[in-house]
Amino acid sequence: MSREDKRRREREQRRTEDQPSAAAEPASAGRTPPAQFLREVRSELRKVAWPARKEVANYTLVVLVVTLVMVFVVWGMDSLFREAVINTLG
Repeated sequence: MSREDKRRREREQRRTEDQPSAAAEPASAGRTPPAQFLREVRSELRKVAWPARKEVANYTLVVLVVTLVMVFVVWGMDSLFREAVINTLG
């Protein structure tokens, strides 16, 4: 066994010794009760920076315009490739 292998094995042993085992976890680490889950979700949703109506309208418009542009790009490329294949294969 080389020196590098010994060092690697020692590092792995130290790493596994530092990590707590699954049996060491408390029994209460199971599922969260639904009421507590909903309270936590509600508190997290209060922290969200929600966009204003104007921002949502602008983002929606940007998405629609980009989608239309991409539709026309793909349609144009499809037409070009279709014509090229038809002309090539006759």
